[in-house]
Amino acid sequence: MKPSIANQSLHKNRKITGTKTQLAKLRRAKLAQELATVAAYIEGGLSANTIRAYASDMAHYKHWGGTIPATPQTVARYLAECAKTLKVSSLSRHLAALAREHAARGLPSPTQSQLVKATLRGIRRAHGCAQKQAKPLTPALMRKLIKPVAEYSALRNCRDRALLLVGFYGGFRRSELANLTIKDVIFVRRGAVIHLRSAKTDQNSVGREIALPSTETTVCAVRALRDWIACLSDFNGQNGNSTKSTALFRKIDRYDHIGGGLCGAGIAWILHARMQVKGMEVDGYSAHSLRAGLVTSAANAGAPIWQIQRQTGHKSEQMVGRYIRNVGLFDSNVVSRLF
Repeated sequence: MKPSIANQSLHKNRKITGTKTQLAKLRRAKLAQELATVAAYIEGGLSANTIRAYASDMAHYKHWGGTIPATPQTVARYLAECAKTLKVSSLSRHLAALAREHAARGLPSPTQSQLVKATLRGIRRAHGCAQKQAKPLTPALMRKLIKPVAEYSALRNCRDRALLLVGFYGGFRRSELANLTIKDVIFVRRGAVIHLRSAKTDQNSVGREIALPSTETTVCAVRALRDWIACLSDFNGQNGNSTKSTALFRKIDRYDHIGGGLCGAGIAWILHARMQVKGMEVDGYSAHSLRAGLVTSAANAGAPIWQIQRQTGHKSEQMVGRYIRNVGLFDSNVVSRLF
């Protein structure tokens, strides 16, 4: 028996409804995929350290009681409360995290309001905004640091020597040292060239080359680097690179087994540990002291700022000036021309 016209119509409507539902699901799935792709590109525009810092800042804001979206009044109160414990530089980063969170949700940012800007200006005037600077490591201190520590194994001394000398010669940040791989190093007739794939001021990962010249002194970074890479090759040959790590600077356990790559905090710990063992003053020194030491020492030696910038990757003379503002205060001082 043929189906009635009513049944045919009902079946057709169900089919149409089912097709519309499927199309709607496909559109939602496509939209979700596109949004995920957008989110991935947004995340990719920031370094891993910046993403972690922003996440920490947002967790701090929400723990305080803040919500998204936020009003200018709420953000101003948050700044006023946090000014008691946080530096101005940290507050500025918190504002950047809030602005990014609002932008990601398509919301207007309260951080651009005059109320918030005026509050931050007032905090700057009341608390100051001078940044705490790491003390520079001088060549004399470096010579003392890289001498073998009797309590350390030959392998650990070899790694530390290469790590500290490369960090100083290249004026590297600790994150840059931690991200170096063996493939980033090329030895040439006059020394070594290190390919820095990305940096704090190179968010697009354009990369640049840093030359480490060979020297005839006992503080040759190139010689130290060759020795350390030879140790890595021997270890990998004996153990088949069990960690599968390609990091240039790696962890070493108490049994002299080489592990995965060092992190930035690990590099700072190595520096402090060697300074303490050698009875050196640790206060004020950090892994950034390697970078600060190169800039300050080069300026003291009369190197022009453009040469310092080429080695360190600083984008402006103003940034280099932060390191060398007290260099040569008495050299060619105008008062000496008067009396």
